[in-house]
Amino acid sequence: MEYYIYDQRNRRIGVLQNYESIQWKKAYDTTGIFEIHAIENEENLKNLIEENRIVRNDDKTIGFIKYVNCKNGKVEVRGYLDNLNERINPTTSHIKKVEEDLYALVNKNKRGLNIVTMKPKGIVEEVDIETTWQELSATFHEVCQLSGCGYQMIMTEQNSNMVEIYKRDKNYDVSFSEDIGNVVINSYLQDISKYKNYAYVAGEGEGKERIVVEVDRSGKGKRYEIYVDAKDIQRTWVDSSGSSHTYSDEEYKKILEQRGNLKLDEQERIIEFSCDVDLSNESFIFGKDYFLGDIVKIRSLKYNVSKWFRISEINDIDESGHSIVATFTEYEGG
Repeated sequence: MEYYIYDQRNRRIGVLQNYESIQWKKAYDTTGIFEIHAIENEENLKNLIEENRIVRNDDKTIGFIKYVNCKNGKVEVRGYLDNLNERINPTTSHIKKVEEDLYALVNKNKRGLNIVTMKPKGIVEEVDIETTWQELSATFHEVCQLSGCGYQMIMTEQNSNMVEIYKRDKNYDVSFSEDIGNVVINSYLQDISKYKNYAYVAGEGEGKERIVVEVDRSGKGKRYEIYVDAKDIQRTWVDSSGSSHTYSDEEYKKILEQRGNLKLDEQERIIEFSCDVDLSNESFIFGKDYFLGDIVKIRSLKYNVSKWFRISEINDIDESGHSIVATFTEYEGG
């Protein structure tokens, strides 16, 4: 594994060397992060500076340096695995077709940013939300959460930053369990302290005239309610060309329901495993048999669990040897 360093003029200026540890933490539906601890020498001080990029040679994922701390003979570097947080969308945009509309959102808001979009692959997932005055990374995260898609940023042959939307589904051929011996489960988290499954979403209007919709995700079980103030969503809106539009009753209520679902997503019950993946176990090999975003079966006798979980995060660690820590988040699709 090698990590190449590029400057702001898209020139490759070196290979990362003399480091003590690298954590390259890729996530499926949100921004990934990285952290590097290196020796403070002339080359690292010159190359590991803010706004330079670090690129892995195997998968071409990109780390954008945003934090540099030189102290006690060490250089600590951190950053994000995409640059979508550097632009916002100052107009109202509707996202329906996930792949097509997110790429259009990026292309509309480049404003000199070094970013390109991948050629669409025909992803069919759809949502129904609108976004305005929001960082592109936040919109991508919301849409990917709703649609089950993921995204990443990789370097092109022309050294540009290319955003890619992709979709991973159930992998029936791979499972993780203590009896197979391919994982060591570090932790098992169950948290319902902020869990809500029933939303009252209030849109425009006052008093009895206010439009309110209810979003029920309780499945006729125990109800945990939340109020969502959605007065900012107006029935009449203006597009980027200045034309005025008005939603029908059905359209407006659907948008309010979407807001309710987004808020309920933020209040989800959390069931999460964190595991060390045994790279010496050849039952299933990361990057060959399974990938970030795959939905896999986890069986744990210790915690009495046998369910489908999505591989929501992979932390690839180079520190006195190579290791992988995977985070698995409960998949509610059955």
